Amino acid sequence: MLELSGLIYYLKFKFVNLGAWMEFLPLLISMIPTVVLLVLVGAFRFSSQMLVVLWTGVAFGVVACVPVYFMETVIEGAGDQLSGLYEKAFVQQVLGAAVSEELWIFFGFLLTYKLFQSIRIQTEADVVATAVAVAIGFTTIENITAVIASETPMSASLNRLLSIVAGHASLQLVMGYFAAKCLLGGRNRLLFGLLMLAVPIGIHGWGDFTESIFQAVDADSPQSKQFFSAWIFGIFAYLAGAAIVLFKLRETVSAGTFDAVSNPSDLADSDTDS
Repeated sequence: MLELSGLIYYLKFKFVNLGAWMEFLPLLISMIPTVVLLVLVGAFRFSSQMLVVLWTGVAFGVVACVPVYFMETVIEGAGDQLSGLYEKAFVQQVLGAAVSEELWIFFGFLLTYKLFQSIRIQTEADVVATAVAVAIGFTTIENITAVIASETPMSASLNRLLSIVAGHASLQLVMGYFAAKCLLGGRNRLLFGLLMLAVPIGIHGWGDFTESIFQAVDADSPQSKQFFSAWIFGIFAYLAGAAIVLFKLRETVSAGTFDAVSNPSDLADSDTDS
């Protein structure tokens, strides 16, 4: 009987501890994108002087969540007053989510850049990495809060894994690429300056808008299928933009320098010397 009681106590203790771990599992899963993205940034083997820049960028990305929260709350409240499905989705998803998030991430990136301009940030690859670092900080908080606020934390944490490839890091790769051309380039700086905000906002807004519509209408309706296809196209835009920039980064880092880009449409092509 003594041995049986000990076994029961042991199993009960293990079960209670397992339950506690299961409660934290969704939060641990939500941190996977952060770890993966940090590893990917580290794979470029930046100089040790860039470490303080990258961690500062992560910190500013975390801080950016605060004004974004208040801005989104106000805009989403205004959107709730609208009756039209498309109007409401545009206000809440494009203005409330895409515009507010990308703007404040940009401000975090710009502040980080200004702090270390010409001191530690010396190449265009450094500029891109700084933008991605801010995105990682923002994504970390965004994923954690999404899981905490969800009624189904495990499902939410698994959904947030998509942010590894179709999230802010992908958008800030593109933002950082155009920002590098704007801040360090010699030509078309105004055009690149517009693109560094317009492209991330456009991709982000399209993805959130189409997702909101196909989830709001009848799943069997033609409207749902059309907007689902449009959402898939948006996911492809995330992936394509990130893949192109990563390819060009590896190409230019291995060469030791970036070539000049004479036309913004060359983002998908190889850079050519002027």
